[in-house]
Amino acid sequence: MRPYLTTAHRYRWLLGAVLAIIWGAGIVAAYTEYATTFESEATIWVLRASPELATTSPDDPNATVIQTAASQQADLLNQLLQTKEFLRDVVRQTSLRAALAAAPDETKFLAGVQKSFRVQTHGNNLLTVSFAAHDPPLGPEMVNAILAVRADRVAQASTTFTTITNTLYQKQLQVAQAQALDAQRALDEFDASHPGALSDIEQHLKDQLRLTLDYAQIRLGDLRGRINQAALAPAILSVSGMEFQVVDQPQVETSPRGGTRSAAMIGAVAIAAGCALAALLVVIGTLLPAHVSGPADVSRLAPARLFAAVPRVTRAGGGASPGDLRTSLAAIAFADGGARNGEVSG
Repeated sequence: MRPYLTTAHRYRWLLGAVLAIIWGAGIVAAYTEYATTFESEATIWVLRASPELATTSPDDPNATVIQTAASQQADLLNQLLQTKEFLRDVVRQTSLRAALAAAPDETKFLAGVQKSFRVQTHGNNLLTVSFAAHDPPLGPEMVNAILAVRADRVAQASTTFTTITNTLYQKQLQVAQAQALDAQRALDEFDASHPGALSDIEQHLKDQLRLTLDYAQIRLGDLRGRINQAALAPAILSVSGMEFQVVDQPQVETSPRGGTRSAAMIGAVAIAAGCALAALLVVIGTLLPAHVSGPADVSRLAPARLFAAVPRVTRAGGGASPGDLRTSLAAIAFADGGARNGEVSG
């Protein structure tokens, strides 16, 4: 650990400059993201849950899980946002239609739009739909578009369901009408074949035929009522507007909002990247030293090829100088205070 601390202290100015550049750029990018993000939000009140939106239990598909009205509508919107066709219809109703048409990768473009949407529940009957964008007018435009496309999809699904139901009821009505006609014909034929007084057995048969006719007529009336109810229910629900009410319309935001999370993520990434790069530089500087700072560093280089020969320097009186260069280098390189054959190898 000490060599790394020594390297960090040695290159402290370089590391400080690297951290200042990376962290400074990250702070600027985070602030820019926060200051230029505008989130528009619509608050929606759901009065009652649709029976068609009941969620099944994963353990028992036949058992339904009780969900609140808000959670059901939120799940519906989140599921619609997973489809490209729904997102494409939403974008086509906004000013981004030209950008979508010119996008080289439509899937990537739609994925970016999807990430900007957020659907949250607040209690049993309240939910919010928001969209974050760098252009303030784009937020309410996208929120209104998703609500409009959602309403169209729900109306289309309701119409399709009503059509299928009416078709089924019409077929059942045709069968019931045929049964009623057969019962009426059988009763008329019985009356025509028995003009006089009836015996007990004949009266019993006539009562059975009349009971069959009454049952067929009751079934006809019930089917006609179901057909009328299936046709009127979506219209009544659409006129009442009680199932899905937009309480607070999306507004054009004038102050930054909704960019806190993305700005914090950018700042965290910048801090982590700066620390990682600084640590990498310290490791490289420690493992690959570029200079010799003392006898310990020189000893790590031995044994090595002879790269210089230094003659012995003596005093005028013939004795070796205590500070001569050869003796000093030998002491540093070999730590034995001597030299061999009048040469120093390092």
